[in-house]
Amino acid sequence: MNITLDDLNENQRQAVEWKDGRLLVLAGPGSGKTAVLTLRIARLVKNSPDDSFRILGLTFTVKAAREMQVRIDGLLEEKTRRVKLCTFHSFCTDLLRQHGSHLGLHPDFSVITDDKDRASILKELDDNGEIDIDNPEDALKKIDVMFTHGIDADELPNYFKSEQQEQCVVLQSIFKGYLNKLTESNQLDFGSMLYFSRKLLETMPRISRQVKTVYRYICVDEFQDTNLAQYRLLKLIAEPESANLFVVADDDQVIFQWNGADPKRLDELKSDYHPIIIQLPENFRCPQAVVEIANKLIAHNSDRDISKVAGVAHSQTQGIVSLDVYDSFDAEIQGVVEKINPIPKNQRETCLIIARSNKLLSQVKVAFDGQGINAEIVSKHQDFSCPLVQTIYYCLKLANSPDSRSALNKLCSAVTQINELTLSAEDVFAKSSVEGITALRAFFVMASESNILRQFCESGLKTLCDSMNYLSFIDQSFECFDSLNAQEQGRELYPDYSDDKNNWDRISSDILREHGSSVSLHVFLQEMDLTPKSKPLAKDCVRLQTVHTAKGMEFDNVFIVGLAEDQFPTYFAIKNGGRAIEEERRNCFVAITRSSRNLCLSYARNYFGWAKQPSRFLKEMGLVGG
Repeated sequence: MNITLDDLNENQRQAVEWKDGRLLVLAGPGSGKTAVLTLRIARLVKNSPDDSFRILGLTFTVKAAREMQVRIDGLLEEKTRRVKLCTFHSFCTDLLRQHGSHLGLHPDFSVITDDKDRASILKELDDNGEIDIDNPEDALKKIDVMFTHGIDADELPNYFKSEQQEQCVVLQSIFKGYLNKLTESNQLDFGSMLYFSRKLLETMPRISRQVKTVYRYICVDEFQDTNLAQYRLLKLIAEPESANLFVVADDDQVIFQWNGADPKRLDELKSDYHPIIIQLPENFRCPQAVVEIANKLIAHNSDRDISKVAGVAHSQTQGIVSLDVYDSFDAEIQGVVEKINPIPKNQRETCLIIARSNKLLSQVKVAFDGQGINAEIVSKHQDFSCPLVQTIYYCLKLANSPDSRSALNKLCSAVTQINELTLSAEDVFAKSSVEGITALRAFFVMASESNILRQFCESGLKTLCDSMNYLSFIDQSFECFDSLNAQEQGRELYPDYSDDKNNWDRISSDILREHGSSVSLHVFLQEMDLTPKSKPLAKDCVRLQTVHTAKGMEFDNVFIVGLAEDQFPTYFAIKNGGRAIEEERRNCFVAITRSSRNLCLSYARNYFGWAKQPSRFLKEMGLVGG
């Protein structure tokens, strides 16, 4: 059911009815920010039926963008083309599809999602003698820092001391070489999307004006997660002096500093845009007890907005906050098991276990498996896992980029896992060169020697090589592989096939809904690459997540384990102190505010053979003595 204006409180209503200019909505956990954002966008559309301007909504996850789109369609009772809700990267992809030719990019560029492929570009530069690169992986990390902070090669000297200028020159050449290789091969990774989009808008004022004319209103969700590169891009499409910019943020939930987010970004926004500020302190998610300890905890951070109003509980749910202490981590896990066992299996999807690190979650997973509790460590995957689905995917990649050796290598690797047939990318490439045919056609001819792949290959030759009807190729390929994956004694022949296929169907449906059935192959692949491939979980599955992956979620029963010094906060945060501890505190704030009913906190006196003290955050919450 969609929330209406009548359901809002005074501050929420003010934000929804905001018209022009710059507005910053400081929205705490569970404050209804998504409802406010979607209602405002729907209201802008409804109140301007004769206008043609569009509204741009920028989010940080594909999931959030699509959920908001569904809400807005429901509010408007139709699907509108006047609203574009997308991630920063999706916006950049669309911009570069239209105008990337000014930078040497073609619209059918491919998206690199694997760091191994990115590192291979640097390795190629080194192998060819173009640039001396001792450690491609290390160089890639430095390139990513430059991308994240929006640093151009010409700006690098500002970040090096005078005695480090030689290192600076080396990194400049590596960065420029990497960018050149991307454009030459018509490829982009996530960092370069932002980089090239910013360059395009900076060097082509006409395109910048066009974007600002089309998108008269711009909304940004979770602004506190923006890195400097994203913020610099935002300033190019929303001029500080004249933009209609609506920003939703919470400085208490800045937890992605490793990815360039910084509490200072909100200060920059205030300084650059001078926005009116509306606060939404009401928490409609968390019970009173959770809101109280959250307020006590976050009050210890000194880098907060001094005008920030403390959270106010509005949930009618009577939740419970508990703290348990154990002698060892094994005992702590067993304590969680004993709390979960009474919960009916078909309701365990209401349970979330949060730890600061995957190391702790891995032990929880092993223990749960041993006791017959279904549990999964939830993480974002950019790629498919099953070789059958990978084969379909890399065939499409090779059809879109016929000269891509990377796509051919991965295709041959995937198909080799399907049966006893072993295909070499070198052999396929040699056949295509000798016979003057595409590598994809050569692949289908050679792979058709396999009995189980013959039907798939014959279909591929007709639908991809002869007619380029890639949607028919996808449908026919899944029909072939459905039969190939037929269950034996109730078990799939190829693990992950059903999950990957469900993900494919979901993402494909979203793409076709957004772009229509005539969507080109390169747009289809670009959108597919930008979307994480999340594994659907059963109702009896307990979710195991780090704080970072759990952000934005809510569960009835939240268990936070490992609340001991050196675990949460981490040893490195304690060692570095200051800002590092403040970020850890925000991590803890985010973790506890995922609870919509029961919050179970725990720690052990010993982890991995080392004695530990209770987390300082427990003391700050008033749950243990000082």
